[in-house]
Amino acid sequence: MGMGQRPRPSGRRPPGGGAASPRSLPPRCSPGSAPRGGKSSEKKRSFEELLLTPEEMAILDQNETPDITKISSPKWHPLHSYALALQIPLMDRLLDSGVDINLLDKDGFTPLHKAVIGKKEAVISHLLRRGANPHVRDRDGATPLHYAVQVGALQTVKLLIKNRVDVNVADNDGWTPLHLAIQSRNRDIAKILLVNGADKTRRTKDGRTALDISLCFGRDFKSYDLAKLVKLVPANRKM
Repeated sequence: MGMGQRPRPSGRRPPGGGAASPRSLPPRCSPGSAPRGGKSSEKKRSFEELLLTPEEMAILDQNETPDITKISSPKWHPLHSYALALQIPLMDRLLDSGVDINLLDKDGFTPLHKAVIGKKEAVISHLLRRGANPHVRDRDGATPLHYAVQVGALQTVKLLIKNRVDVNVADNDGWTPLHLAIQSRNRDIAKILLVNGADKTRRTKDGRTALDISLCFGRDFKSYDLAKLVKLVPANRKM
């Protein structure tokens, strides 16, 4: 199932407890169904909660050395757990013993994917310095840049761009980081992507451009501002 085909979350994880896709929140907007501003009565959950399993969220919340014997699971490797728990020395032990820094879990996530989702900037920087591949795609075709955009991690987006990731990389459904930034209504990240070469004319597999997505939230100020940004900001302009 592609990233854009996931249903809107309602406090539940996907069947089987697997990770949700980067576009699980908010859903793709369609005419007449897009939010038009105002506060939702539905309790909002963080992107991290939607993208991580309950066990992984426990690791992230504790921010302590995880007891690998208690969380042993075929779903992920200890390296991923240490990345989430900000345990860089323990990560290094595994890496120095020969563990692949780009090791994939069952969802196709590398430790770098997990660190990005958990907003662990120190781990992200360390993994990149040690040679982690920032171009690896998960099972939905999403790269760490897609997830950095989705969780609103501006500094991580800048760091990944500095490491020469492709800002126009598309997932299995044709969604680029710019599409996600506009859907998330994150103006700062959208601008960073645009000035670093994001192609505003790229279309998703269902034919949407970034401008199309910006307009499907209605006629509020933020929608107008995003549409104006997409129209006016040229690529490769210095910040």
